[in-house]
Amino acid sequence: MEIDDESLRLAASAELPILRLLRRSRLPTWAFGAAWGLLLFGIMVLPYFALDMDPSQQRGVLVSALFFSVSIAIITGAAAPVFYGAANDLRELGPVLSIDGEARECLARGLVRATPGQVRLTLLMGVILGIAHSYLLGHHLLPIAIMLPQIGGTMMLWIFMHMTVVKLIINALVFSRLGAVAEPDLLRPSRHAGFGTAALRPALFIIGTLCAYVLLVIGESRPVAEASWIGAALSVISMVGIVTLPLRGIRRRISERREAILRDLDDRLEAMADRNLGTVPPATLRDMDTILDMRERVAQAPGWPLDLAGVRRILLYIVLPPLTWAAAAIVEMMIDSLV
Repeated sequence: MEIDDESLRLAASAELPILRLLRRSRLPTWAFGAAWGLLLFGIMVLPYFALDMDPSQQRGVLVSALFFSVSIAIITGAAAPVFYGAANDLRELGPVLSIDGEARECLARGLVRATPGQVRLTLLMGVILGIAHSYLLGHHLLPIAIMLPQIGGTMMLWIFMHMTVVKLIINALVFSRLGAVAEPDLLRPSRHAGFGTAALRPALFIIGTLCAYVLLVIGESRPVAEASWIGAALSVISMVGIVTLPLRGIRRRISERREAILRDLDDRLEAMADRNLGTVPPATLRDMDTILDMRERVAQAPGWPLDLAGVRRILLYIVLPPLTWAAAAIVEMMIDSLV
């Protein structure tokens, strides 16, 4: 696989803005995310203290502030492990990729970087989507003191989410192309497990952001406006592509490699013995037994590039949404006590 000019330009570009901000802050990732969440919460909750509102309006301001602050905290706090983890996954795939170390490092660097043109485009699209979504939600009809924080929070969430998810899709395409030319090791599946991790980690990241939507239904006696779920719907659609793309190529290569090896082993067995096994020499029988054992191991080799640790993480995050609902119930009781 050759490295094209676009990959070289990407590798030479600056890191993603959110990663550069993290480096400059010198904060742990969790503290960086918490700082962003607290900052946004403080801005969006100002109308709660500055305006004379009825309990339902107060509840709406608090719920909205919680939703946006939690969403931003998850994105900013989890982006670095997701992107740097993808780069490390690619580096560890060296044994199954027919590219030299320099080319592999170039691709790995590109997973955490963006060209100036990509940054400007994703920023512009995030602003446009944020304004359009604010209009659909009717933020322009609110009092100005409530309208400005709501529009600002919506735009910020769309900017951060759009810049992050678009890059995750681009990275998924890189792993898809690499998987299509990989040489999987059926006897040592951990060598190509990086493809599974590259699909799993971003999926868990998006699942985490989706859990924040539970906050929108706190204390609501009527259905939440349909426009509020646009972001969630797009996140789910994006997650499908982010998960399937890295696995598509390597899954096909594992299947092709298994069929080729099984075919070669069957040919060797056919050449070693006739139908009457009683006349086969003992040495040949031992060789046949070794080939049969190898054939069984190859036939039972995992067809998915996931290790046991990856499966455990999947099971953990299956439990996450119910835990989020429980946390939402606790938050609802706290809000009730305030209003």
